[in-house]
Amino acid sequence: MAQSDPQQRILDAFEDAIVQYGVQAASFSRIATIGGFHRTLVQHHFGSRTRLVHAAVARLCTYYQRRTHEVLAAAPSQRRLDTLLDWLLSSFGADGPPRPARAVDAFIAIAPTDTVIAQHLRQLYGGFRSALDTELREQHPSLSPTVRADLAFSWVCLAFGRAGLDTLEDPTARATTARRACDHLLTVALSRPSVVA
Repeated sequence: MAQSDPQQRILDAFEDAIVQYGVQAASFSRIATIGGFHRTLVQHHFGSRTRLVHAAVARLCTYYQRRTHEVLAAAPSQRRLDTLLDWLLSSFGADGPPRPARAVDAFIAIAPTDTVIAQHLRQLYGGFRSALDTELREQHPSLSPTVRADLAFSWVCLAFGRAGLDTLEDPTARATTARRACDHLLTVALSRPSVVA
């Protein structure tokens, strides 16, 4: 993000405030302190807290959509599924989730009370499921559409469940454990003749 763009600087500071204080406690004053600007700048550019929250969640979803496409484009065709899973499960980092993943985790908690946030997160998860399903279809065409959809859904649950546990500093929330679970689910699906097309 261009640091000279005041809106992007505000959104960066807001994400940092969310990570430190949570969405509800990330006040304009705290955002301004973190970002090193006056709180009136936040109100000038976003007008209201609701507009700021919606802009932040939209930006996070755009970020993950762009990164998914970049990861897939950079991967060799025979490794696209593994590369996508590796990125999705390790994108939260060995030392804890980075700011975008923690911000998404915070938005999950308030999504039931905000339809705009819920819609953005549904699109985010749907994009991940769609990308995983596409790669499964390419690499394992014998799997039925239902099994592919179930696997993609399970993998997204593993990734974001891990993010939540990682945010809570659960020592069992390791990328390697989640990745092994993904491989195990695929092995089971491929070994059961009743689940292939």
